[in-house]
Amino acid sequence: MIVVLASIQLQGQILYEKQDSIIFEKYIKQMHPHKNLAISDLIVRTANFFIDKPYVAQTLEQADKEQLIINLREFDCTTFVESCISLTLTLKSDNPTFDTFSENLQKLRYRNGQIEGYTSRLHYMSDWIYENEQRNTFNNISETLGGTEMTKAINFMSTHANLYPHLKNNEHNVDKIKDIEEIITKREYYAVVPKSKIRSAEKDIESGDIVVFATKTEGLDYSHIGIAIKENNSLSFIHASSSKKRVISEPRNLQQYCHSSKGCFGMTILRIKEFADD
Repeated sequence: MIVVLASIQLQGQILYEKQDSIIFEKYIKQMHPHKNLAISDLIVRTANFFIDKPYVAQTLEQADKEQLIINLREFDCTTFVESCISLTLTLKSDNPTFDTFSENLQKLRYRNGQIEGYTSRLHYMSDWIYENEQRNTFNNISETLGGTEMTKAINFMSTHANLYPHLKNNEHNVDKIKDIEEIITKREYYAVVPKSKIRSAEKDIESGDIVVFATKTEGLDYSHIGIAIKENNSLSFIHASSSKKRVISEPRNLQQYCHSSKGCFGMTILRIKEFADD
């Protein structure tokens, strides 16, 4: 059953299934005894809560009109990380309700936290990083780990409009995406720890950090995202894996994973702030 919830706090509507609210309540009940742990610890516990949930691509493309889609039953790599961050912030709040979770998710996913059509969603990860760092949700610590600022023309979506249901045959949306791509490109806000420096950076990456993998694909900034986990001096990550079709704790370490991917040339590391602003 699909539930459409009108909300005073949130612009527009929220689209979710009853099972999503049940999963949310189960999460809060199970995690509440741990809510006073550091945010980094809670994010890892939250990620583990969803181990083996199915991977499903394009879960945000199901509605004709742009709405806040909540899906805790299945994930792609981005919605998995967004959900884990938003749930953790909700758990740490004074009002850990489904509405609070919805508000946190909307602020994380949309430019200025406002839903104003398809192009208000932060489609490019570099744009998502920039907006949420400005919002004080996390710090981009890549440069302190040996990362360098990259310059790259961002235009993948507009040059591959046929791959996106809300761009295909919609010149208005394509034009707006082009404007956004131009802003992202001019911003030059793109710090990446290259493959060659991942090993030396590992000692300073912590469990709970967000790991974003930069891609060589022309016109595109990043291709994958997950949550770092350090165990027995080995640094890996939890992610929604398209190849395994589920949320997994990656058996390879970060260096091995990046080197195994022909398209990966490095990674960006984000550290969630202990007290993220509203």
